Amino acid sequence: MGAKRMLYLDNLRLSFTFLVILHHVCLTYAANSGWYFYQHLDDPFTNIILNILMGVGRTWVLASFFLISGYFTPGSLDRKGTWWFIKDRFIRIGIPLGIFALIIRPTMVYLLKRDTLSLQYSYLENIFLLKNAAPGPAWFLEVLLVFSLAYAAWRVLTRSNRQRDREARPFPGSGAIILFILVLAAFTFVMRIYLPSEKQIFHLRLGNYAEYVAFFFGGIVAYRNRWLEKLTDTVGKQWTVITAVAVCVYILFIVQAWGTGENLSFLRGGFSLKTLIATYVGTFIAVGSSICLVYLFRTYLNGQPGVIGPMTQDAYAVFIFHSPVIVAVTYYMQDTAVLHPFIKFLSAFVVGTVLCFLLCHYLVRKIPYAKRVL
Repeated sequence: MGAKRMLYLDNLRLSFTFLVILHHVCLTYAANSGWYFYQHLDDPFTNIILNILMGVGRTWVLASFFLISGYFTPGSLDRKGTWWFIKDRFIRIGIPLGIFALIIRPTMVYLLKRDTLSLQYSYLENIFLLKNAAPGPAWFLEVLLVFSLAYAAWRVLTRSNRQRDREARPFPGSGAIILFILVLAAFTFVMRIYLPSEKQIFHLRLGNYAEYVAFFFGGIVAYRNRWLEKLTDTVGKQWTVITAVAVCVYILFIVQAWGTGENLSFLRGGFSLKTLIATYVGTFIAVGSSICLVYLFRTYLNGQPGVIGPMTQDAYAVFIFHSPVIVAVTYYMQDTAVLHPFIKFLSAFVVGTVLCFLLCHYLVRKIPYAKRVL
């Protein structure tokens, strides 16, 4: 695929970066776990909007992220060979993961809780003794590294031909896509009975991993068969409508539960008919959004005017470094009571996003050797 035709995928990955930042700002103002700093906004309208954004976003953003990551994996391995591919993965994924888990996250936690943590140990002890070391939001990099190494190992063990023909299978029909959704949703539902998606084991929410594995390796299959190129306008439009309907149904679930004071945990796992239906609807959103967004971005957003091009280049650095910026912005905005809660949320998102890109473009990526990693 020529560079021109790949622009829409770069733009799609950029949009995922925006959505990750948005999700973490939502966590700040409408959650009590999964983030570093919280300030609950006492406004029903703002709270329901933020819960809708978080609830719908959880169904598809990271799954689509894994799909696009999987799509780029086999071509990279083909070009570089196994050894250089593995080396590149450790440089491009392992180093940022280590920086976040061993320096950025411990520093944030220490500064936010310095009144208590400083009585137990110093900042240097916090870093060098691995206090508060954890992947945090960079868990995606940890899992992506494991998936990439697993694919490389599979290629070695099966002695797969690097330059295999990429024209083998046509784009899946609606029947095959729906069957995939039904099977994947069934696996996800069963896993979340025992491992609700908020339950963490070694900092990983394993209840989501049937979907993540399926989408990553689905991206590999899509690359091998040129499915993104074979996606027709008719199929793209069909799944845009299907996805829109599924999103509306999912929003109704959230609004109905919110209106009755019901806990939204049923969206994340458990053994109930409501959870079963929500899991199937969420899987339709995950699969459908991956199809319709590729179609929409390929059709309408296949260019990079103005600052969009540089922003796509900075997106990976922003993904890694956005957490301390968002925490700092929301921390220093906590006393701005003059703002309406929803305006406060929007302001934090816009200001935080702009600062993230400016800092990464003019500072982080100017560090020697940073562009080799980022």
